[in-house]
Amino acid sequence: MTFDKNFEKQWLDKLQIGLKKIGKADLFNEITKDKDEHSLLKWTENLMKMLKENLTQDEINEVMTGCACITPKDYLENIRKEYAITKDLKKVHTMLQEAFEKFIRQYKNLNDEQMELLRKKGWGSAGKLEGNTILSTKIPKEFHKYFQTTDIQKKKYYYCHCPRIRDLFLNNEKTLDVNYCYCSAGFTKDIWEYILQKKVRVEIIESLMKGDAVCKIKIYI
Repeated sequence: MTFDKNFEKQWLDKLQIGLKKIGKADLFNEITKDKDEHSLLKWTENLMKMLKENLTQDEINEVMTGCACITPKDYLENIRKEYAITKDLKKVHTMLQEAFEKFIRQYKNLNDEQMELLRKKGWGSAGKLEGNTILSTKIPKEFHKYFQTTDIQKKKYYYCHCPRIRDLFLNNEKTLDVNYCYCSAGFTKDIWEYILQKKVRVEIIESLMKGDAVCKIKIYI
């Protein structure tokens, strides 16, 4: 498995910070002492096992969401200000959806039909607003390749966003504990915490790691 060493270092730094925040700094040294002796996938499998043995579920969620890739905040500033003034969740949700659509159309080179598919499925960071919760479904990382193949494992590979472990789908290897996907959930969590300027809770509803076709996250406002 190949991966960006700089990305891995940054990911490990965030893992270390997360463990330190919950008073488990020593656990990081224990987890990483034999890292180079294993493949990245095997080490990550061992990591999740050790976290389950030593942390509560809430602590696992906190540590793993803290490992997430973080979006730049420039495009969220107006949305954050709108919420600070109006406290109108429906309005800022609409604003986030519009910002997402503008970005993703260009970034993924999507046509009108594909954009309508995203809206219908509720794919994207804005998700579907349901009362005081939001159900957000990840879009395929490699959108066009995802729809061009009928191979189930390739579909999962093209869908998954994580550069650390997505090769496991291509190689048809054993999946990881679903708690690993709280890293991905942290991306969406960060967006909504920035907009609302308060902590939110996230829950993995569906995941490729559980055999589901998509990764779906519920955000509790």
